[in-house]
Amino acid sequence: MGSRNPNKEDPEAIRMAFQRLCEAEGVVQLAFGAFKGEFRLLAETPDRIVLGVSDLERGQWRLKAGSRLTLTLLDRGLPYEAVVEFAGHGHLHQVEACHFGLPRLLRALDTHRLADFVPDRPIPCAFSDQHNDVKDGRALAFGEDGLELAPPEGTRILGDMLRLNATSVVELRAAVGDGLALSVRVAYFGEGLWGLRIQESADPLQVSRYRQWLREAQHQQALRDRTRFSPGGLEAARIPGKADPLKAAIRPHLLVDKDPLVLVLAEGEAFPARMAEAVGRKFGIAALDPGRSPLKPTLLDLGAGEDGWGRVKLIVIHQRIRAGTALEYCRRLVQEEACPLPVLVASSEEEANLKRNRAIAAGAVDHLAVEPFHVLSVLRTLDATLALFS
Repeated sequence: MGSRNPNKEDPEAIRMAFQRLCEAEGVVQLAFGAFKGEFRLLAETPDRIVLGVSDLERGQWRLKAGSRLTLTLLDRGLPYEAVVEFAGHGHLHQVEACHFGLPRLLRALDTHRLADFVPDRPIPCAFSDQHNDVKDGRALAFGEDGLELAPPEGTRILGDMLRLNATSVVELRAAVGDGLALSVRVAYFGEGLWGLRIQESADPLQVSRYRQWLREAQHQQALRDRTRFSPGGLEAARIPGKADPLKAAIRPHLLVDKDPLVLVLAEGEAFPARMAEAVGRKFGIAALDPGRSPLKPTLLDLGAGEDGWGRVKLIVIHQRIRAGTALEYCRRLVQEEACPLPVLVASSEEEANLKRNRAIAAGAVDHLAVEPFHVLSVLRTLDATLALFS
């Protein structure tokens, strides 16, 4: 393949990296002479970044206008380094802060990694270990010549499953589609991951399909990044003294827009995103972090009303929700709202029979084992449940 430039040189791309860090309430590392420290990113503007460096720390470091510091940060899990220039100090709302000029270059540090593209969320996949047993993994990053793969949850020693230079076949069904399998070899170990390089003997058609998908995925991510980009700058959401924005009304977020639509009730975005990536080729996925108020009125955007529950055909309640326990929420949904839709309660596979009995007693149709997450098992359960109620 042609040479690649992993650095970020485009000013807009550099600003996007800092805005992502700002949204994540993230930190950067600064080094100046003998001093090193970690500081929160408070804001990003068209020509500078604002860090939570106190007046005391500024004095101890003896920062003056024009002082040049080394800054390191993580963007989508990849480390970068830059040189920034001290541009002044003051307060952002009630926080002591220092201003630094926006760097002209973010230099990639781990250039050996097979990580040209890091998806917003890990992508489920299957792979063969050195005993030719099929395992579930998560693809964390992708490159023209390979990918980075995390093992099944609970794996302690990577080398027991795939040692250095071991060969494997990775099936990227959830990302690329059925029938795409890459022959790879373990090129390196990372922190909780393998770097898998595509073998020279790999099927050229499979490699071509993979690289075509990779370029399209990079293009789509770039489009999403431009949509989220704020040209005027961005502040972190939680800064002391900053007025809290009005809380948005609780409403579902459509992750995969297709029918039949499955509504996933869970705290945070991780589990709904995993469901979307794993089964989104077959089912629509909507996500909601519910409160204690009735569910149906929050589904107006999905067509719920006096005539029914709209597009939603199945509800999955994850064990971690803010509105009490999954079983309590299921019981309220079925008994108090008289919800006619099938409900699955999702949790770990431990004591599955006991959990199934408790879920059914609370009004659910069945228990859905999702920890560890086996894509085929989840697909079969969703299929069977919808078939019963179609």
